[in-house]
Amino acid sequence: MNRVIAALGVARSSVYYKARPYPERKRTVRKLLAEQIKKNIEEITSKKATYGTPRVRAILKRDYGINLSKYMVHRHMKEEGLLIKRFRSRGSNRAHTGKISVEQPNIRWASDITSIKCWNGQKLRVAFVMDCCDRSIISWKAGLTMQACDIELLVQEAIFQRFADELPPKHQLQFLHDNGPEYIEKNLQKRLKEWNINDCHTPTYSPQSNGMCEALNGTFKRDYVFESCLDDPKKVLSQIQDWVDDYNNFAPHSALKMKTPKEYFIFKIAA
Repeated sequence: MNRVIAALGVARSSVYYKARPYPERKRTVRKLLAEQIKKNIEEITSKKATYGTPRVRAILKRDYGINLSKYMVHRHMKEEGLLIKRFRSRGSNRAHTGKISVEQPNIRWASDITSIKCWNGQKLRVAFVMDCCDRSIISWKAGLTMQACDIELLVQEAIFQRFADELPPKHQLQFLHDNGPEYIEKNLQKRLKEWNINDCHTPTYSPQSNGMCEALNGTFKRDYVFESCLDDPKKVLSQIQDWVDDYNNFAPHSALKMKTPKEYFIFKIAA
């Protein structure tokens, strides 16, 4: 046998190999969801069709007292066609090593302007101020046009919401924004200095540097704008406050350990 193996030039192990059958695997019984839990999941997704597995699971635990694994929730939503499709495009190769989020509220605010196209062809411009700790929308303003004076009123309202009749302590609060003409206007920068706010702007051609606001724009449009009636600017204006209240008080956020922005703000203030 050794001479034959040497003549053929094959490995000795391949000649003496004997196949062994694989042992039978222990198959676990598939756990089925109760009909009431299925109805609860369908009730959540019927209200917000754009909610994925993490948010549905968080709302089940918070509002219904049901604690399920993410795999069971994902499996049921996949079988019922309730999952949302992801459309992600490749970003730029520029490295962004900075960190926008902060550990405490009222340390850094961020602002941006987005557009909502109405069904009659008009565009409504919406500006907002959000806290980079609890991700809550502190104040917002909308109109067919947006100028520096509107941003000034927006910041003034945010100061009233968080500090009442007082001003922020000096060198505590930062105001992060891009280089849009509404934000770099000299009178606005002068007013920010009077309000003890440090003016911070992102590098040019770098929307990732204000990524928290860009992410909010996408979430806001996906969960509210594209799911609502957009007949004209007047109709949209009448709905924005309800969208903001729902975002701040109801929608769980993955970066906030699945708490709502309001819950996380109260948690941080109490700590």
